[in-house]
Amino acid sequence: MIHALLLAAATAAPTPAPVYRVVPLACTGDRLAIGGGSVLRLADGVRCLAIVPGRAITVALDADGRATPHPYDRTGEPPSAIPRTAFVLAPAVESDADDATMVTVTIDVTVPARTPPTDDIYVSTERSGWSPTEIRMDRVDARHYRLALRLHRDARVAFRITRGSYATIERDAARALPPAHIADGKPDSHVTVDVAAWADID
Repeated sequence: MIHALLLAAATAAPTPAPVYRVVPLACTGDRLAIGGGSVLRLADGVRCLAIVPGRAITVALDADGRATPHPYDRTGEPPSAIPRTAFVLAPAVESDADDATMVTVTIDVTVPARTPPTDDIYVSTERSGWSPTEIRMDRVDARHYRLALRLHRDARVAFRITRGSYATIERDAARALPPAHIADGKPDSHVTVDVAAWADID
């Protein structure tokens, strides 16, 4: 019986390597900059041509920590789970943070006139795997919302606007999902977003 178990274990398919959900910000040569102010090395033979900035992808890491992009897979691990050895420029960890390394980015959002007045507005970022209720915005008036987002200095984070679910995420004037917005970790940075439409409202 033990013999049979050992044989089964030896012939079992190898455990697939983990993949990670990331949002590319830029790709040059063998370097892939992703949301959060990090840079990954691309695997040999991988080119930047199919990588669209702001459009989420999944990356797999080889034994040398080099990344190979794949179509987006919602079941992938968050970028915070990527081993630090895989980064050319590793992100700062929360325990390293202090007030001198953090900046405040102001995000101002204008919503369509047909937005239900009782709905809350949220910022959804790739840091949470695009959780639709990640950060609730402060209401300024019926159509304007504001968020003071704390980021590591010089970090960048991609985000979208929702009303609390994937079914209520923002859309552009053509009813398509727009490219992710980018918050840049510069002192006194300010991002303005005009939501053209919602996925669930014609």
